[in-house]
Amino acid sequence: MAPRTIKSSSLREVAILTQNENSKYEIYSYRWVVLILFMFVGAMTQIIWITFAPIMNEVASYYNVNSDTILLLAASFMIIYIPVNFPASWLIEKNGLKWGTGIGVILTGVFGFLRAFTGSNFILLMLCQVMVAVGQPFVLNSFTKLAVNWFPQEEKVTATGLGTMALFIGIIIAMFVTYPLYSLYGIEFVLLVYGIFSLISMLLYLLLVKDKPRKPPNEYIRDETVQSKPFKELFKNRDFNLLLVLLFCGLGIFNALLSAIDDIFIRFSPDSGIIGGLVLIGGIFGAFLLSSLSDKLGKRKIFLNLALIISVPLSLLLEFSDIFILTLILAFAFGFILVPALPVGLTYGAEITYPISEEISNGILMMFGQLGGIILLIMPDMILFAFVFGIAAIISLLMKDSDAYPRKSVHSVEA
Repeated sequence: MAPRTIKSSSLREVAILTQNENSKYEIYSYRWVVLILFMFVGAMTQIIWITFAPIMNEVASYYNVNSDTILLLAASFMIIYIPVNFPASWLIEKNGLKWGTGIGVILTGVFGFLRAFTGSNFILLMLCQVMVAVGQPFVLNSFTKLAVNWFPQEEKVTATGLGTMALFIGIIIAMFVTYPLYSLYGIEFVLLVYGIFSLISMLLYLLLVKDKPRKPPNEYIRDETVQSKPFKELFKNRDFNLLLVLLFCGLGIFNALLSAIDDIFIRFSPDSGIIGGLVLIGGIFGAFLLSSLSDKLGKRKIFLNLALIISVPLSLLLEFSDIFILTLILAFAFGFILVPALPVGLTYGAEITYPISEEISNGILMMFGQLGGIILLIMPDMILFAFVFGIAAIISLLMKDSDAYPRKSVHSVEA
């Protein structure tokens, strides 16, 4: 039988169909510029949050108040996050990534800068601090939306992980830089330096950040043809409800641990802050390496399982270790394995609830983590934390991985 001939017109039709399919998704190198600017702003929110922690007694004396009052400057961030969370998520969905998040960026830049001009007036300082705290949910609730808007499927957790890493870098900078600056130049200079960088982060964001690329980088990004569902639909998803419990436990423990690090490790005082620093440094490495591995393997659940299971013995070892060097090693390992669970969990939540807005799922998950931190601060104890991790680990085994949920095929080309 003679081979069948294909008309040239048919070949052209096939070529056009293939080209259209391949160009449906496109990756833009500008995504890294957008991510870096988000990281800059995210780090500044954390620097402003924790500014006074390393110099609490000195600041209390300067403002003529007690140390508990100074503690409110940091506590306001966790407290305010809860009522502002839903309006922030709604405004990000309504106004898009750039201008929805931009509300928080402007609040951070303007009031972070104005702190430097409050003088010795504690009320004005608290007002500026509260306004930055109002802006924080707009920034923190947007990392998964940023990843969905700009990054391909195989880089989404990496992008969210780098965003999370920036938050810890901000805390570390504040912990290590604030006291030296204060001891040399005073509190006004500290606030001025941080204020200038806050203003710079705002200006760069407003000038350079774009809402989304011309073509979507993955199948999850929504356009006018894909409508978001109401947020109440989230709670009809069994795995999302289980994920809420995991974030309540895992992120709650992390927040409580850092907030009460001196009480938990009082046996190592005044070096207990170094333990918290090692948790954060370990978290930075873990957020980068394990998030990248999650993207490479296309798996989410296994990383949540391992983080919670391994955190049980690590918590107990941290409780009973009396050797400082060993405790530092354990603290690094604790941060390395636990912190990546946050970007993985946020990405998992966005994937299993699509097409519900990423900022909605992100915001609710972060809010539960804040609630967990407030409740667990009532009795911060590593043995209790180990017990809570154990419960969360069992719950995590009941979840399905995100690849069990239906999704479209992805085609992308580097631009």
